[in-house]
Amino acid sequence: MASTEPAIAERLAASIARIVGVENVLSGAAAEEFRWDALGPWRGFPEYDALSPQPLLVARPRTTDEVSAIVEVAAEASVSVVPYGGGSGLMGGAIAVQPSVVIDLKRMASIVEIDHENRRVRVEAGVILETLELALNREGLILGHDPWSLPIATVGGAISTDSLGYRGAKYGSIGDQVLGLTAVLPDGRVFERAVPSKASVGPDLRRLFIGSEGCFGIVTEATLRVFSEPERRILRGFRFPRFEDGFAAIVEMHGIGLTPALLDYGESPTANGRAGPANLYLGCEGFREQAAAEERRARLICEASGGKPIAQSEARGFWGRRHDIARGFAERRRQGGARPSPAGGAFDFVHVTLPRSQVLDYRAACGPVLERHGVQAMEYGIWCWPELFSVTMTADRADARERLSRAVDELLSLTRDMGGSIEYCHGVGVRLAHLMEREHGSGLDVMRSIKRALDPQGILNPGKLGL
Repeated sequence: MASTEPAIAERLAASIARIVGVENVLSGAAAEEFRWDALGPWRGFPEYDALSPQPLLVARPRTTDEVSAIVEVAAEASVSVVPYGGGSGLMGGAIAVQPSVVIDLKRMASIVEIDHENRRVRVEAGVILETLELALNREGLILGHDPWSLPIATVGGAISTDSLGYRGAKYGSIGDQVLGLTAVLPDGRVFERAVPSKASVGPDLRRLFIGSEGCFGIVTEATLRVFSEPERRILRGFRFPRFEDGFAAIVEMHGIGLTPALLDYGESPTANGRAGPANLYLGCEGFREQAAAEERRARLICEASGGKPIAQSEARGFWGRRHDIARGFAERRRQGGARPSPAGGAFDFVHVTLPRSQVLDYRAACGPVLERHGVQAMEYGIWCWPELFSVTMTADRADARERLSRAVDELLSLTRDMGGSIEYCHGVGVRLAHLMEREHGSGLDVMRSIKRALDPQGILNPGKLGL
């Protein structure tokens, strides 16, 4: 196909220019920004070097109808289509792994309606989450979804990975907040579905597009549940002598229904791998009496488990810095770093869901696995709920990425053996696609059947989700 690609790209560019205008069709150097997302060469993913992103061109539509027309043109030419939002995905979900039309959705950036009375907002998929949050704040509302990538991620991208944020303990993932959505199907048809709050009328087809990374349809618009801005937010921190002590406090809080909006718990082992102290950051928010009652009960539980209060300024600092990584990433891209560059050595992570009864056993098993592969743990953590466990790890040898890759795969296989799921936050993309059969079993055949029914040519975001 390589010899015919220029001709195909030229014909596509001409057809798509008639839809969106010639100024909104990019190619060559102008398309470089859309070759990569935030999956970088420092991860434990040696296959990264073999990736050769292949956007034939980038189309920048303004409306759902334009997206539909672009997909129709691509389908007629049997050319793949890859949706692209803010480019903040960590799993390679927006990388065109074969010659493709990349659809940049950021021109679809209208906040169509803020419905204060019904506590919902209707937005186009290209709206940046931080832009939406600030607009809601001016109306006395919040989104409830607050990921690390808030300053750069788009609504459509967050929905496509069912992203989880810092307020997730109280408000859930963004998928839990989707009341309605519009998506363009692989043949150009438009799917629309909205439900005011709850319906019992068969399968919820909105869920087909939440977390499916654009493989079943391209989300172009969404109606999201929003929340009243809390009357009060109280930030607190506690330091525990052992990981197990803080985990016990988290389990007790969760067991009595105490759901702080922010729950971030982390232990950084010492250089020789020994356990270190663990820090728990909590944010209680809501109406005044609720926030005060939650903070008071959380403090009693933490102190009973051996937690010592951390200076409140440190807790406020943690909250204030939560988006700094995203702002740094965005600045590097503005300075011309379209392809992520190494960031001080090889590292990787796992974010897994486990039965809470298995968390401490899993934590204990991590050390020998990492040691066997010559990998060092940087942090063990819990995020939002006691079932959500994370490990951040690094390696500094010449074959660091290979070592990290083997360690990650072994940890994720162990997760499945213990009844868990291999990722709770960032999606699958290309990074975890090889593990989808291990994750889903016969369910992967069901997903592939749905994919074939909706997308018989396999043109929507190929190579993702193991489909």
